[in-house]
Amino acid sequence: MSRFLLLFATVLLLPVTAPAQTHPAAPPSRRAFTPSDWYRVTTVGAPAMSPDGRLVAFTVTTVVERENRRHSEVWVVPSDASEAAVRYTSPVVESSEPRFSADGKYLLFASKRGAARTSTWAVRLDKPSGEGFPADSMPHSGSTPQDRRFVVWSDSVPSDTSAGEDSVTRRTDPFAKMMAVARPPYGAITRPLDPSRFDGRHVLDLHYRTNDRGFLPSTTAARVWRPLQVWVQALDGSPRRQLTRDAYSHFGAVVSPDGNWIAFAADTGLRADSIVQAERDSIGRLPYERSRDERAPNEVDIFVIPTAGCEASCRPRRLTNALGSESDLAWSPDGKRLAFISQPSRTESARIYSVAVAGGAPDNLLGDWRYEPERFAWLPSGEVSFSAAVGGRTALFTLAPGTRVVRELIGGRRRLSGFARDAAQRKVAFVAT
Repeated sequence: MSRFLLLFATVLLLPVTAPAQTHPAAPPSRRAFTPSDWYRVTTVGAPAMSPDGRLVAFTVTTVVERENRRHSEVWVVPSDASEAAVRYTSPVVESSEPRFSADGKYLLFASKRGAARTSTWAVRLDKPSGEGFPADSMPHSGSTPQDRRFVVWSDSVPSDTSAGEDSVTRRTDPFAKMMAVARPPYGAITRPLDPSRFDGRHVLDLHYRTNDRGFLPSTTAARVWRPLQVWVQALDGSPRRQLTRDAYSHFGAVVSPDGNWIAFAADTGLRADSIVQAERDSIGRLPYERSRDERAPNEVDIFVIPTAGCEASCRPRRLTNALGSESDLAWSPDGKRLAFISQPSRTESARIYSVAVAGGAPDNLLGDWRYEPERFAWLPSGEVSFSAAVGGRTALFTLAPGTRVVRELIGGRRRLSGFARDAAQRKVAFVAT
């Protein structure tokens, strides 16, 4: 069964009936899998479920062997198997990362098309609209309150794309005609004697090479810090609003079910991103010291701010002051508690914790359970659903916070990934091997 059919089966869970046969079929000839077979394999990934749970969108990737490249498209299938899967994007361009708008009226996806600077495109689902249109101004993917009237997310302030180098600067720059990886980086203490004859690489940044892009050019200007801020956008067509304007990043902003509060993770001292990085750079240059390197870190904590009246001045209220790096924040259905994942130290397992919004110490919901959670969601019933790798397989579990009892919900000898749920948390779609 191809991976495309596997997704179809895991989402729909339909019984399969074998057709009647008069004569037994001859056993198919078997052979070993070869590298050339891989180029004929179709893979699926990144499933997304519509808020009402009717549709599942996902990325289908094939290999175009004659051009030595991969090709990705966005397909959609009903979650009840009432119709076959349908391609929703053009076959002549690359499209991926599907997601549904919070109101379920649009299917959004990432795509680069010609000279257009738009990276987000959309297809209307409530009426015919054609293949796709630019949608960078539409609400970002993020957290919504129970009534789904607006979306909250964390993102940096967009850079000014119009502020580029002018022609005069390029004409007077003696290094402008050099290869990007050969130009002297910002802060370099050496320069090529003759830029026209230098054919080497000038490396100053530690991150100078990747597997897919090869050698990366070092920065040629002072670093500009763009901390992650909290944004909000209503679903009535109004523009997005920036709620915070701080020098530190707000990670993983999530809104409470009633829409009145926003929780996020940030540096434990609310220090500017530039200061945090400068400290890391300084420590990185120090000689090894066991007591310092093995010390349990407290890098970030959880803070809460009000949704309304936060544009002018808003002092965050600290919710945790615990060791580790809190992440993957989620509000309880009643809005009284926050759950998160944290790893107290390098040698301790990641756990799911819960803390009262009114204040108090976090509770370890997993106790000494031997495996580590990957992603989780708080269900309307009050239980917590999470995925975890168990040996060589993956499974979906539920956790009762009151009793700490963990129960396997979906498993088997297979790898599961890309769990996507509807707004009511009653359905889940995923990819399986």
